[in-house]
Amino acid sequence: MKKVTLLLVMLAFMANISMAQNKERVNAFNYSKNAQGYINTAEQFNKQNRAEKAKKQMDFAKIELTKAKTSIDMAAENEETKNDAKTWHYYGIVYYKIAAYPEFNDIDTTALEKSLNAFVQIAMLDMEYFKANYMDIYQHINSITSNYFNKGAVAYENGDYKKAMECYMTAYASMAIIGQKDNEALLIAAQIAIYNAKEYETAIEICNQLLADQYESPKVYQYLAVANGQLDKNDEMLKYINEGRAKFPEDESLINEQINAYLKLKREAEIIDQIKEMADKNNDNSVYCLIIGTIYSNQESELYNVDSALVYYDRAIAINPTDENAYINVGSMYIDKSAALINKANELPLDKFKEYDALIAEAKVFDEKALPYVEKAYELVPDDNAIRQALRTLYVRLKMMDKAKELE
Repeated sequence: MKKVTLLLVMLAFMANISMAQNKERVNAFNYSKNAQGYINTAEQFNKQNRAEKAKKQMDFAKIELTKAKTSIDMAAENEETKNDAKTWHYYGIVYYKIAAYPEFNDIDTTALEKSLNAFVQIAMLDMEYFKANYMDIYQHINSITSNYFNKGAVAYENGDYKKAMECYMTAYASMAIIGQKDNEALLIAAQIAIYNAKEYETAIEICNQLLADQYESPKVYQYLAVANGQLDKNDEMLKYINEGRAKFPEDESLINEQINAYLKLKREAEIIDQIKEMADKNNDNSVYCLIIGTIYSNQESELYNVDSALVYYDRAIAINPTDENAYINVGSMYIDKSAALINKANELPLDKFKEYDALIAEAKVFDEKALPYVEKAYELVPDDNAIRQALRTLYVRLKMMDKAKELE
């Protein structure tokens, strides 16, 4: 009889403990519900422009949420309730409220991450519960994703590119919990990884995930090409450019990457016709003419041709007369030819007076041709010291000493 009585006492004691543990979870739910009531009232007051009353309501909500956090933390750590999906459901709700309102963020600065992890726990512990409560979980996950989007935008504006990238990656991961793929979030993450964070390996991983998701966008191939190119994986760079061009033949971003890739590999002869086609198609864009001019004016290129270079530089200037680059490039082309002739003259024996004078006279012709282009470039960008020095050197060579003195 005593043994039976003792057993009943122990069972009653254990039941009381279990009830106490469940009570913490119930308390968390009720405190959170109370907090939401205060939040709703605060929003009504804000609509009525009654800021003081709204603030008081949010202060009350903060008190309730602090109590809710304490209760749900206890339930999440207790052996009896920590493996129950309902515990993590309430945990996710409480921590989401803390994260969602700036007034509550100091309760726990990692609340958004904890809320997301809680909803992950639900799926891991009890898929039947997850399915039964899908709509509420879906709404919270959707809101968490929006928060990560916002955090990513703020981090980007503040120059914290790695954090911005990670926020967009987390936004993708959060939607995956409810069986959805936010590929736009991943695409933004890849863009930041390449052009801002310089995390090229991460960018490749992200883009490979997009391909695995069968997300078709020319940007995926563009980013894969750029990232591999930055890592000097040139075969991979060309592979993704060619795959992208095959799927999106009219995409100009991919065409531009193809141009950049072949120029990087010094294979301009293979791409020059395509650049000319782009120049003709985009006759209001001086960039393509400038690129062609640069190719033809490169003395190390098999396509080196001064006359052809001038044709395209003149086209670039006609399209955009305020772009200093074409003027600088033409000026530099003539200055280089002049410098080569002057060097050749200086290498002559001292008794070769006629040959020396002929080379210097020829060099002067190129300096005179360079002068109006360099002057125009200096007019457009007077703060550029390199252009200023080049112009001063020309004035000295052409014995225009008054003008040279003005640039000292």
